[in-house]
Amino acid sequence: MAEVKGVLLNGWAQLLDRRYGTERVADAKGKLSPEDRMVLPLIFLDSNWYSFDALYAMRKLTRSLATRDDRNLSIEIGRSMARQAFKGAYRMMLMKDPISQVGKFSQITEFFFREARTLETKVVSDHSCLVRYRYHSNAMPNRGFCQSLSGFWSGGIRNVWGSSGQSCPF
Repeated sequence: MAEVKGVLLNGWAQLLDRRYGTERVADAKGKLSPEDRMVLPLIFLDSNWYSFDALYAMRKLTRSLATRDDRNLSIEIGRSMARQAFKGAYRMMLMKDPISQVGKFSQITEFFFREARTLETKVVSDHSCLVRYRYHSNAMPNRGFCQSLSGFWSGGIRNVWGSSGQSCPF
């Protein structure tokens, strides 16, 4: 069964609370189906594993809150996940430079996602790379999910740049 670490779900939930307000988020949660509400606890524990059903429920919750003006919301969600993941105990996963960070993506993905996919990276040049996912049959990706992963990885690289004192080009 595909699972995700709670620290990522916390990053997502915190973004929704900041953007839409805790009361509006709570109201939207109350309007979800009973099955979706059941997989969304009051708080996600950072180190616990949660079923991908929690990701799908968070996606439904987000869709109920989002407006047409929220064009890059999926990418922002991914970056919020990265901020949450790499600010505390998981900070040790950050490398000293972006190229080294890309090389560590495969190890990092296994730490935050279990039985969901494999990840392959290829450094193309000093300034670009390819990231390829091969999803397992029990993890059903969608466009928004893929965009949030793009935000997660770029957010991780932003954290590397921020700690090196260099300005990030994206």
